[in-house]
Amino acid sequence: MPRKFIEDLRPGDSVQQPFLVRDKQLRTQRDGAFYMDLELMDRTGVVASKFWSASRELFESFAPDDFVLVKARAESYRGRLQLVVTDLRRIEPSEVDVEDFLPRTTKDVAALVARLREAVGALRNPHLKALLSALLDDGEFMRRFQRAPAGVSMHHACLGGLLEHTVAVLELALKVCDAYPNLNRDLLVAGAIVHDIGKIEAYQFERGFRYSDAGGLLGHLPLGAAMIEQRAAAIQGFPRPLLHQLLHLILSHHGEYEFGSPVLPATAEAIALHYLDNLDAKLAAFEAAMLEDWDEESNWTEWSRAFERRLFKKKV
Repeated sequence: MPRKFIEDLRPGDSVQQPFLVRDKQLRTQRDGAFYMDLELMDRTGVVASKFWSASRELFESFAPDDFVLVKARAESYRGRLQLVVTDLRRIEPSEVDVEDFLPRTTKDVAALVARLREAVGALRNPHLKALLSALLDDGEFMRRFQRAPAGVSMHHACLGGLLEHTVAVLELALKVCDAYPNLNRDLLVAGAIVHDIGKIEAYQFERGFRYSDAGGLLGHLPLGAAMIEQRAAAIQGFPRPLLHQLLHLILSHHGEYEFGSPVLPATAEAIALHYLDNLDAKLAAFEAAMLEDWDEESNWTEWSRAFERRLFKKKV
């Protein structure tokens, strides 16, 4: 039986096929019986799932990022699609095509990389150009940079998402520099390109997307700053004031202490980068919410965790 992807499931459909486990919780019903809340995923999305006839033994037989063979029926619950699972067992990764389970950017990766190289080639500052050229010429770095997601769930949570997000922020930065010529164009362009590179160390993305130990302990901003500081040390005569401003862009781009920035944006370039990064992240999250919403009768999405509100779908 051909696979039915999550984006194609509708209430009443029955499936017997593998899924990737994104999350699992063992809960207790009023009568004391166990049930499982699951988040199952494939490359097209995530679906909430219930397994009512659960046991602790079954719950402990698999983990997040495992593949499971699922027998289930799709239904609508409070306007949202969910699966009611009647049978489940863990299977080996060798039994599936892993590419069926990890969402991937729809953008042309080669074209995105070419755009980065074009932007780096146009830099006039020799130190920034040398730094970014060294990154783009590092095969192992680029392999991970091209594959990493930009988020584990909120925005650009797909293979290649980090590259897609980076180029989008770069394009916005170039337009802002045209509108505000007093900005340091080379610095802002460099900051746009490297602002999130710490995510290649902060995330695990071989099977599913979640934080690595380094990501959980340090966060991607300090990890990215450390990567740039190490790279700059290999470039003879890299000016310390320039390095400090570039590191400031990385460390401050979340904009607020409560959002993970250890320092607040204190330069024009840092303020610009913060808002450009946030703009692309928010609009990408909005687009994802539209794609994930399957209820064609309502003008509104279900509650969005990213926006903490329902979103209006109807276009004028």
